[in-house]
Amino acid sequence: MSKKILIVYYSLTGNTKYIAESIKETVVADIQPIKPIKEINPKGGMKYIWGGMQALMKNNPNLFPIEKNPKEYDLIFLGTPVWAWTFSPPIRAFIEQYDLSGKKIALWCCSGGNPGKTLEKLKSAIKNAQILGEIDFVEPLINKKEIAQQTAKSWAIEITNKLN
Repeated sequence: MSKKILIVYYSLTGNTKYIAESIKETVVADIQPIKPIKEINPKGGMKYIWGGMQALMKNNPNLFPIEKNPKEYDLIFLGTPVWAWTFSPPIRAFIEQYDLSGKKIALWCCSGGNPGKTLEKLKSAIKNAQILGEIDFVEPLINKKEIAQQTAKSWAIEITNKLN
């Protein structure tokens, strides 16, 4: 019996989406982008100020409803950009809105250079889940794009092999 896999991610500038799509090319999975109802502007330097401020204040933006129910999946790949050395507010809102207890989860993040303790903080925020692995990427769209894609694909295979 095959396992059901879901890829959930939030991406403002496309880096996290790129990794999500790379994983999707490798494993049979559904994909679910997270979309805040009020999005910050991805262009220009103000995104760092507004995004960082929201992350530090632990804001929970309102999200558009998602189509996929995480409870129906055996494995969830969860991806976030790094904002102010932590995970993004839309991912915070998602994990507070959906109970991931008992789920097998693989985490990834995309940063501009230093992920800080993003994945540690994300693991702490997800209660009672089994974390199968984690990985971080530095600006995969502009920093050795093909290598980042191959790394994501290899990692996805490694994670899914842990299900068997």
